Amino acid sequence: MTNRTIALGVMKLSIAKRTDDAKANDLVGLNTSTNTLDSLTEAAMVKFNQVIQERLNIEVASFSFAGPGLTPDENGYRALDFVQIGINEKTERKLAFLLIITDVEIAAASMSYLLALPSQLTNVAVISTRRLIDSSEDKRSQEALRTERLTTLMLHCFGRLLNLDYAADTSNYLARVQAAEDLDAMQHFTEAQHQQMVQNLPREANDRYSQSSEKGSKLAFIVRHILGNLPRILRGAIRANPLRITTKLPTMIAAALSVIIVLIFGGETWDFAASVSYAQLAVFVLASFLAASFVLYRAFSFRLISTRRGQTSESSVVTAAATYLALMLTLICLFFMFGVLMYGVVIFVFPDPLMSTWTSDKDGSTLGAHMRLVIFLASVGVLSGSLGGSADSRSVVRNVLFAADET
Repeated sequence: MTNRTIALGVMKLSIAKRTDDAKANDLVGLNTSTNTLDSLTEAAMVKFNQVIQERLNIEVASFSFAGPGLTPDENGYRALDFVQIGINEKTERKLAFLLIITDVEIAAASMSYLLALPSQLTNVAVISTRRLIDSSEDKRSQEALRTERLTTLMLHCFGRLLNLDYAADTSNYLARVQAAEDLDAMQHFTEAQHQQMVQNLPREANDRYSQSSEKGSKLAFIVRHILGNLPRILRGAIRANPLRITTKLPTMIAAALSVIIVLIFGGETWDFAASVSYAQLAVFVLASFLAASFVLYRAFSFRLISTRRGQTSESSVVTAAATYLALMLTLICLFFMFGVLMYGVVIFVFPDPLMSTWTSDKDGSTLGAHMRLVIFLASVGVLSGSLGGSADSRSVVRNVLFAADET
């Protein structure tokens, strides 16, 4: 058991379909939808509370979202839009974990639709009740079946938020879910999983808050919790898969290549590479990475807020640090990719007599000159590419960063 009570929120977010021609029926539809979601969620929470509070010192609170509704894009409602709302509500209500239950279908990046999306990096899970049952199933048992499946899906997502691995046993709550029917066989956690949940709960909660809005105190809070959560930050950055993020940045790669290809055919670039010191080059590389990572972080990160009292949450610090680290690792991947490409161009495209005579007073055909040229061009590619990369699809990159666990 943990020494402190940790708060888990269950937020009901009902979205009524509105039409311009049926405004008179709008409130009726909204109330019906809301009441259905409320009763379904409250029924599912009975068993959910029994299972998780049996071993865990955790307080569960349910509430309805009172803010504005979401507007779907051309692909439907996106899970990460719900996650952004969840981050805001979780921060203001000082919750360690948040399960969002919604009554609309959620679009997915890699499949036709989502039943749920547990975002381990943000401690927010989004669950849809839309496809819990099929229209062909017995209507007399649909209400009970929907409740049971929602309960199972909530337990599954909470287990994933606690960083429990998937189980091979199809009767386990952590079994992989291919379709809603798979939820019917999922009935239990193992004793080992219960023990792991007890151990992971305080570590994964990240439920501490800074004590004041003073800048010095807030900065100390941020530094302390970055250092204290380094393993979780590193795990989140690696789970985001920087190599995969690289493949989702075509505009960045195109912008970078357009700049460095022009530079490599300029004599001044070779002159600079032959003459620059390694210390000067190191400063340029460091400045390029810092500037590029800042631009990409501003483009693709979630908007992480403080409470109304100006308090910063530990969860926001961990999310921001893991996001920044994942983007920095992505830039490192791009740096080496550009470096290998440019080294190949230097070796196989430019003849030795040209490299030795193109520079003004130094030999540009030596290995040292080649390496300085390659490092300089790769750094320019990272820096110039970040400006173009910020125009890449925010939703695509965010899906890779925060939605690696689609169900």
